Amino acid sequence: MSLILSKKIYDIKEIPKKTGIYFFLDINGIPIYIGKSLNLYKRVNQHLNSKSTKSSKLKSRFDHIRYLETKSELIALLIESQEIKRNNPVLNRKLRKKRENININIVEDDKGYYGLKISKIKENVLTSFQSTRKARSFINYLSEKYNLCKKLNSTHNENHCCHAISLSQNTKRCYYEDSMKSYNGKFQKMKESLILPNKKFLMVDKNHKKPYPFVSVDSGTIEGFGYTNNPNSNYRTNLKRLDFNTKDEVIIVKNYYKKNNNTLELIYLK
Repeated sequence: MSLILSKKIYDIKEIPKKTGIYFFLDINGIPIYIGKSLNLYKRVNQHLNSKSTKSSKLKSRFDHIRYLETKSELIALLIESQEIKRNNPVLNRKLRKKRENININIVEDDKGYYGLKISKIKENVLTSFQSTRKARSFINYLSEKYNLCKKLNSTHNENHCCHAISLSQNTKRCYYEDSMKSYNGKFQKMKESLILPNKKFLMVDKNHKKPYPFVSVDSGTIEGFGYTNNPNSNYRTNLKRLDFNTKDEVIIVKNYYKKNNNTLELIYLK
């Protein structure tokens, strides 16, 4: 997989406030640190103005910066993973999956109703986040989308009903008053919506303007990524295949899908 990077950057004002990956390189052009960001300029500026030990080492060793706009956070995550494996930069830590230690766990109350709970327990994990705030926000999103009780999902701490009111049905009945079978059926539907199908498909992010970013998945294996104006056309002409296909890439795509499936379209292929 070949990348066309920017020119050598010596003035960070030349770095755009766009999504992509960035490389800190030494005088010989060897990457010493690789990262990704939704705002390249902001992230690079943070590195250079931080007083941390890592930033001090970075500032003393790097000569110039290069970057690549990716448009898509998912593609940035995949390229970052690939380039860290390829270059083994001296200042990079292990991949970010090690930092995802705030879990959303599936729990069951004493009446048999399923719910969600934020913890660091590694059993019955639905998905993981890097902060409690993001995990709580995601639970609220799921609760509202699938008509689930926020009290059962641990984001409502009052003694009374969580007021998860179905406005579309104009009713004040708490979802918790559904039968266990009916409620757990909705919960199961929510779980299934977060699981990647074991088929061949394109994951297309139509939250962006054309050309749309996409990732190609074949029965649990991440083939590669690209950009296309028409996802139903011959996508292979625009496909950049991954050089390293490990569990890291699979985890990246699965976690991204769980957290962003409302903006992604799956196009199944024969």
